[in-house]
Amino acid sequence: MRICLISREYPPETGWGGIATFTRHLAHGLKEIGHDVVVVSLSKDEDKLVDDEGIAVHRVKQEWLGKRLGTISLCMPYSRYVLMTSTALWRKFFLLHSEQPFDVVDTPELLAEGFFPSITKALPLLIRLYTPHSKFIAERLHNVTPSFDHEFVAGVERVAMLGAGVLSSPSRDLAEFVANDLNYDVEDIHIVRNPISASEFSDEGMTHLANEGKLRVLFVGRLEERKGIHYLVKAIPEIVMRHKNVEFVIIGDDTKNASGQKSVLDELKAIIAKHDIKQYVKFIARVPLTDLPGYYRSADICVIPSVYDNSPYTCLEAMSCGRPVVATTGGGTAEYFINGESGIAVAPKDEAALASAISRLIQDTEYRLQIGRNARKHVLANFDRKVVADQTCQLYKLAQQRHAERSRSQFYIKPPAKVLQDTVFMLSAFDTMIYDTLYQYSWRFRARHWFRIMRHRPRLFLAKTALKFTGAIGAATGHKLAPLNKFETWLKTETASKQVDPGLIL
Repeated sequence: MRICLISREYPPETGWGGIATFTRHLAHGLKEIGHDVVVVSLSKDEDKLVDDEGIAVHRVKQEWLGKRLGTISLCMPYSRYVLMTSTALWRKFFLLHSEQPFDVVDTPELLAEGFFPSITKALPLLIRLYTPHSKFIAERLHNVTPSFDHEFVAGVERVAMLGAGVLSSPSRDLAEFVANDLNYDVEDIHIVRNPISASEFSDEGMTHLANEGKLRVLFVGRLEERKGIHYLVKAIPEIVMRHKNVEFVIIGDDTKNASGQKSVLDELKAIIAKHDIKQYVKFIARVPLTDLPGYYRSADICVIPSVYDNSPYTCLEAMSCGRPVVATTGGGTAEYFINGESGIAVAPKDEAALASAISRLIQDTEYRLQIGRNARKHVLANFDRKVVADQTCQLYKLAQQRHAERSRSQFYIKPPAKVLQDTVFMLSAFDTMIYDTLYQYSWRFRARHWFRIMRHRPRLFLAKTALKFTGAIGAATGHKLAPLNKFETWLKTETASKQVDPGLIL
């Protein structure tokens, strides 16, 4: 099959998280079993074609649907980002599809990257679940609130998912949430576990941290509340009271998700300073995916203390490297190992349980090593990327079958090439409505409007001011100046043809 994977995230340039990791493993797994794979992903700077070990990766810049949608940018920043990214990805995908058709397209549900393929029914579509925006709203993850902006993003995601030929999920836990949210049959959401390259993430190979004679506990992930890093840091004082010969290495980028949108890293360091445990903790910024195996092999224990995670790759990577994991039951992580045999599961948000489980592995060397060996065997038996790629291909065939059956029931009935044009028209109308409402009811907005016109279009500002002034004189005297009619007609034409970009005004 000729397969297109559409994903904002793809390493190394946009390797932000689990979606990037999954997409790369799936792409290479599909290639290894004989399929033609093309990836469409975002670029940080410019459009370009990159070769990833034989896989064509088309990177595109974000783009905005029309330059004059300024009020949507002001009122709906998250929705704006969704529209920017999904538009750029769709445009490149459709160009490639027009030149050489794909057999199937595969996208994440997150931020509705499959929205345009879904509503146009351009070809068979599989959407894979990660964590939909509705989940963030329901549980207030990342400080997401049920604003219209966030609800719009969740709504667009739902439209995409409901229009897909097949939905798949890496965990039963996530499948049940989405099924309830969509009023969807949970048995029709196919469970396909995350894939991994067990040869890359191996228990044998180089290490990146020197052996200092201490037992090393490793955390890998973004520093944010959802990843549960606060609970791990709060558990450290209890652990070091029992075991002095231990160190904690925390790898991950800082975020501004702490209270008041402040630095999580600063918050963690304050906790560490309060308990005087700085000598036990080391922070390292996010490292490239290709370097991670060396860090896992440098550790004795890996911890995934997530408040919620559908199936974090850190768990699978650590297990593949033969390291014992302590992970929470917050989400689908615990579905990736057998509790007590190839990993240890604890309740989320429970630093005492974390401390107890980590301490057990520290003090019982044989048990720790056995858990690590079992973890590696479990990965080899269940999560090899060729096996997962083959399972995914079976779902692609199902998507093709359903696409043929549903071809007459598409949501968008025009040719797919016209969908962006119609989207721009609809959004422009919505943007104008918001703009006119703000102008009518907000003196502050109106003053800002005129100030920006004066700054960016001074001649137009002077012309409009002159028109209003002479109009006021005519109204006061009861006589409208004859030249004024021609000037007014010209000004309307000029204004219509060269409207001020609201992006400049806002």
